[in-house]
Amino acid sequence: MKSPRLLLWKTLFITFLALAAEISVLSGRAEPSPHDRLVEKLKIIRIPEVEIVEASLPEALEFLRVAARKHDPEAVTNPRRAGVNIVLLTRENPPPTVTLSVRNLNVGTLLVFISELTGYVYEVREQAVVIRKLPPKKKQQAAGPLLETE
Repeated sequence: MKSPRLLLWKTLFITFLALAAEISVLSGRAEPSPHDRLVEKLKIIRIPEVEIVEASLPEALEFLRVAARKHDPEAVTNPRRAGVNIVLLTRENPPPTVTLSVRNLNVGTLLVFISELTGYVYEVREQAVVIRKLPPKKKQQAAGPLLETE
């Protein structure tokens, strides 16, 4: 027969675990990662009007960065966290040009358009959006039978 003291400790321990689990559930969900917050910002920040005419890619991205900071709803409550970081990794000389005239689009959609217009790609990283040119693809050998040599 088990001692009453051991049974009491087991009961108390199980009760403690149940309370700890309940408190963690009641305290809310986990804090979103910086990447998830940045992805959400790209969806939330809307630029009312974009009129870019033959601007270089760095100029177009600077316009987008400034406009995102200006129109970020978070700018009112926390100006230091307003906007998004945009980093251009690949530099061409001369840089590609961008012409874009749109209204009421979010920053993520604008990045898609600018990337497609210039042949660049963008990637959302933990703290910034990175824009870069894809390296040229290597030419593949035409498919066919392999030839044997002597």
